[in-house]
Amino acid sequence: MTGGCAGRRVRGPSGPLRSSKSGKHRAQRSSVTRVAWRLMRNEPVAYATSWAGWITFFSMPLLSGLIVKVVLDRIVDPDAAAPWGLLGALVGLEAVRWALLVTVAVQWHGCWVGWQTVQRVNVLDSLVSDPGPAAGRLPGAPGEAVSRFRDDVQDVSMVLDVWLDLSASIMTSAVALTVLLAIDPRVAVAVVIPTLVAMAACSWLGPRLRVWRRQAREAAARVTGFIGDVFGAVLAVQAAGAEASVGRRFGRINAARAQVSLRDQVGSEVVRSLGYGTGEVAAGVALVVVASQFGRGGLSVGDLGLFAAYASVVADLPKWIGRYLVISRQADVSLDRLAALLAQPERRAVAAPTRTYLRHGPPPLAAPAVRAPADGDRGALRELRADGLTVALPGSGRGIDGVDLVVRRGELVVVTGPVGAGKTTLLRALLGLVGTDGGMVVWNGEPVADPSRVLVPPRAAYLPQVPRLFSEPLAHTILLGEAADELDDALRMVCLDEDLGRMPDGHATVIGPKGLRLSGGQIQRAGAARALVRRPDLLVVDDLSSALDAATEATVWERVAGGGYETALLVSHRAHVLDRADRIVVLDAGRVVKVLTRA
Repeated sequence: MTGGCAGRRVRGPSGPLRSSKSGKHRAQRSSVTRVAWRLMRNEPVAYATSWAGWITFFSMPLLSGLIVKVVLDRIVDPDAAAPWGLLGALVGLEAVRWALLVTVAVQWHGCWVGWQTVQRVNVLDSLVSDPGPAAGRLPGAPGEAVSRFRDDVQDVSMVLDVWLDLSASIMTSAVALTVLLAIDPRVAVAVVIPTLVAMAACSWLGPRLRVWRRQAREAAARVTGFIGDVFGAVLAVQAAGAEASVGRRFGRINAARAQVSLRDQVGSEVVRSLGYGTGEVAAGVALVVVASQFGRGGLSVGDLGLFAAYASVVADLPKWIGRYLVISRQADVSLDRLAALLAQPERRAVAAPTRTYLRHGPPPLAAPAVRAPADGDRGALRELRADGLTVALPGSGRGIDGVDLVVRRGELVVVTGPVGAGKTTLLRALLGLVGTDGGMVVWNGEPVADPSRVLVPPRAAYLPQVPRLFSEPLAHTILLGEAADELDDALRMVCLDEDLGRMPDGHATVIGPKGLRLSGGQIQRAGAARALVRRPDLLVVDDLSSALDAATEATVWERVAGGGYETALLVSHRAHVLDRADRIVVLDAGRVVKVLTRA
């Protein structure tokens, strides 16, 4: 049991989280310590209050030991009165101690939640707000993301948690050991040597614990990711009759997880057992030392009782040292995994301050050296231009090379070309969703330093080929926090109004994970409604035809055009869309091979 405080936003350490081959563990341990220190400084008064509470809780057995000494001495003294008052005081002291435990534990819980909230908010803030595309930092599977945001955050928070216990144990053990040394100096040898041996063994196991914990976390992420994929593809599994195959696959990866998790748990328990066993051995040896002196008449019965009570206090110290060594090693791995979600090349520590919790409107267009729009001006689109945009996709051999593109207000620009020509890559590079290897994006004549933060609603809205829907009511997954004023118009424009009438709960119909209860066309149109409800200056759509028949798509574009969306950049090959285009950009092998302009 440990103590804590209520959390809020927190200052963070400066500089990247780094580790070199030499001094690797020292650098990583230092990073964990810095992050925990910054989290503690977030609420110093509350943390100090909790620390004082735990110091008091850990120290009260020292007073109990003194009372036990007096009680035992009076019992063996035939002339002394019965120590009923002292026995009552001893019982009352224990009652107060455990009442204090409840109070401090309640106060600790607020801090425990706060430590975790700060880390999660800061990681999310980095993913959505820091410069550069977030796609390269995101885990490959939802299960991996869950593992990092839940388990890794808890591991880092546990460092702060164990600091409270360890520091309280150190202080009370120092007092107890001083008293024991006054009884017999040989006690120091009995207590200190086994503790040093246990610490040396734990230090030797430390690097292995890091490796085993990382392997265990990766294996757990594979299992949870597979479960998420199966839930998202239940119909596909049933249609293919692949239930048995899926079950076998799950059994294999779960068996692999069990193997590495067992090694991780055994290693951790060995370190904890060393701490617990060392404390008991040290206390036992010390009792033997003192018992010999008691047999010679050098100690009273009260002294022996006092020694037994204080030896138990000192015996707790190796336990907390072992626990700290385990937790800090595990936190090393967790901090590395959390830092991988943060912006590159500067990995802000997880405890860095969140700049805001809520953002109101898009950020300035460019770096400070470039003039940003005036206050109140959202930078309404006049012209969006890509100059020499280049993206090399590692391992695929695909990308785009030196693409120029212009979209002016009121224009419908269509990008077309064969499969693998680079159409999707062009849109994602233009919006800053993938890293570029060259070129520039310009909005209204101003270079855009970070398109991923600038080309967002209300400037631009993007509809990918496969929209990501949440397992929420339909209205919620479309609005995502926006006001519902435009919802009905958006649903009508994408031809979902008639489908809505057939849904059991209308707007409140829960659509299931990734829109599982919707058809492919409904998922595509729900994604389109999400883009339209934000009334962007520029609508960017990656092949709406991928899940719609030609007639429905034509109706959608007629209604969208009638709804005042006059500027759009599309990927399409449908004839009715090409006929509407003001300009057609033909890509092949990542290059612009032709630009057709309406006469």
